[in-house]
Amino acid sequence: MKLLKIFFSFVFVSFFINSNANAETVYVNGYGGTTWENITKAYLEPLKAKTGLNVELVPDPSLAKLEAMVGAGKCDYHVIELEGATYMLAVEKNLLQEINYDIVDPNNVVADNHKKKFGYEFVAFSEIIAYRNDQFPNGGPTNMAEFWDVEKFPGKRTMHDRVVGSLEFALEADGVAPSDVYKVLSSAGGVDRAFKKLDELKPHIVKFWSSGAEPIQMIADGEVSTAIAWNGRLQAMANEGVDVRYTFQDGNLDTGIYSIPASCSKESADSIALYLNAWTTPEWAVEWAKLMPYPPFTGGVAEQLDADYAKLLPTTPENVAIQHQTDWTFWHANYEALNERWKEWTLE
Repeated sequence: MKLLKIFFSFVFVSFFINSNANAETVYVNGYGGTTWENITKAYLEPLKAKTGLNVELVPDPSLAKLEAMVGAGKCDYHVIELEGATYMLAVEKNLLQEINYDIVDPNNVVADNHKKKFGYEFVAFSEIIAYRNDQFPNGGPTNMAEFWDVEKFPGKRTMHDRVVGSLEFALEADGVAPSDVYKVLSSAGGVDRAFKKLDELKPHIVKFWSSGAEPIQMIADGEVSTAIAWNGRLQAMANEGVDVRYTFQDGNLDTGIYSIPASCSKESADSIALYLNAWTTPEWAVEWAKLMPYPPFTGGVAEQLDADYAKLLPTTPENVAIQHQTDWTFWHANYEALNERWKEWTLE
């Protein structure tokens, strides 16, 4: 019975992928810039050529906006990109609809642990330390303790305006191993210890960025000497000739999750499935990974990349070992309170 189910799912998806009859537009609430440009090259252009499906970006995902949209019964976009804590909150608030993986991934090319009931983990990425090589002739900071050390590594900094990751970075700077950050954060005084460490660096932070393009521009312009930024954008910057260096040591390994708003009509289900299914297409996944080192979870991608380039992926065993992986169970329990404290702290 299971084999028949997979077979008919495959036939269903193949019918849509090989037909140009469906010209509906799918709107994706995600992030723009270099990331979306490369999504367009790797996935959207071949998807449109095969199916006629148009996919458009609606920028700046927001849980608050999602909740308001679903509450009003609207469907301003069909897919939203969420991080782990906001995904969990969206599930609790009944803001999402179940994903049919018999259609999205009929051939099981993605491991089951990346296929949540209401969310598909489609890429991995890291927030990591980066610096302008020309500003550090003897080498820049190679870990969080050195990122905090403004005497040995002078210059202005920029960090993500996001409590998730920032508290972990502060503890790593204070001598906590990446594997132990959540044990410390969960202990008495752990959060206060992280904020106390952040207090030390705050005078040297010129801006807490909200758009992934901001730290890239600040590094390129020389406005900051070192930054916390997304690895894919940093590599794209290096590809363009900027002398930027980065390290995965003490980085934050995370995943992007695609979900479908509960208020979207079932009439759009086929088109939404086409977009999500595109991320499981092996040849497109390889092209995406070549353009942007945010590896998808399609099996066998890393093996088809140049060995030196594959080392730039945040998910190599070597890079995983020196980072902390976001513990969304911790953040689900603590996100709202700690995010409020973070907002108050950044305004002090």
